[in-house]
Amino acid sequence: MRHGSNASGGAYGKKFKKDGVLGVCLNMDKGTLSFALDGDFMGVAYQAEALRKGPIWPAVALLHNAGCQVVSGKSVPSYFNR
Repeated sequence: MRHGSNASGGAYGKKFKKDGVLGVCLNMDKGTLSFALDGDFMGVAYQAEALRKGPIWPAVALLHNAGCQVVSGKSVPSYFNR
């Protein structure tokens, strides 16, 4: 994953090709965006003052013949409560 560019910036996270559960946590109090893959917390991916403001809109970008299922309204997993 990269922010703002597919070619520049530091690499983040780990690659996966098939099934996996990607957790996304936007903490607007702290201004951070974090991810987890299959319950493995990968740390803060992006931090900015702009993340503390709204409004926000969720979006998903997929490559090739990918698919996804979006689930919301669940309780926050403990690994995001750091």
